[in-house]
Amino acid sequence: MNATRPADPLGSIDSTELRILHTLSVTGSLTATAATLGLSQPAVSQRIKRVETRLAVPLIERSGRGIRLTTAGNILAEHGRTVVSEIDAALAAIDDLRGERAGTLRLVGFPSASATIVPAIMRRLAEEAPEVALQYREAEPPEATEMLRDGEVDCALIFDYEGAAELPAGSAFLPLWREEVHLVVSAARAEGLAGPGVAGAPAVLGDFAAEHWIAGCEKCRGHLLAAAHDSGFEPEIIQETDNVPAMLAMAAAGGAVALVPGLGLAAARTLPDGAAVVQLDPQRHRTIGLISMATANESPQVRLAKRLLAGLDGATWGLAPATE
Repeated sequence: MNATRPADPLGSIDSTELRILHTLSVTGSLTATAATLGLSQPAVSQRIKRVETRLAVPLIERSGRGIRLTTAGNILAEHGRTVVSEIDAALAAIDDLRGERAGTLRLVGFPSASATIVPAIMRRLAEEAPEVALQYREAEPPEATEMLRDGEVDCALIFDYEGAAELPAGSAFLPLWREEVHLVVSAARAEGLAGPGVAGAPAVLGDFAAEHWIAGCEKCRGHLLAAAHDSGFEPEIIQETDNVPAMLAMAAAGGAVALVPGLGLAAARTLPDGAAVVQLDPQRHRTIGLISMATANESPQVRLAKRLLAGLDGATWGLAPATE
């Protein structure tokens, strides 16, 4: 006869054990999990074994020299992330009620935001909540959303081309501003265009099908390919850099053109000699916004970030409100 130990339906798992499993799913190591949570490795192993005993199902298994979560372990880790986020948000809300404003706002943003939006946030933070420290990291949107999903940051400034952003499950996106994407060419190339524009005349993207192109980050490259496809051609990309000043200098040198968003131009402050910015017809845009994990009780850090951003004037960098 095959006897199976029934799972204990009451008190099966607590928040610490869920936190352990979620952290293990991120780190892939008992040692790293213990270090992250400030526990000893034996304590982590014992907590996992207790849950396995209560649920009558294995949660981890050997994989080569390391370990990995079983299917059941992954289920608990995934749901544990939501539960832990809710608990952390509730505790943070209670702290906020006590008037405890000290702490750290962990923010990640993309490169052109680092030179424009983020310094403005820092100035407002110094005025409105000087006891809060800003811990800032720079990353393009795909990496930034992963950092948010894994709990490394409280919120992330990202950009989104025409609804192309892939957001983590359980997250919320707050649109802030809308920016225009421009074509950057050499001054000599711009002189051949006629009519009004940002610098020269509006340009039909298809007229540049034969040009060599400079591509930016992964998302910007994807936008370039999509824009070119809409215009009936495949761009010949011969240079790649996510460094906007370098991209502008390359375009100024001639031989290649690039699509550059308005915030990138604002971050560069001035155009290099020999470069020209041309408006596209029809115009293309991208949206800048803040992404955070959606919880019943929004954390004080996320509320603070939203309040600071709401107080910024996007027109300073040529940005329009996202609602326009």
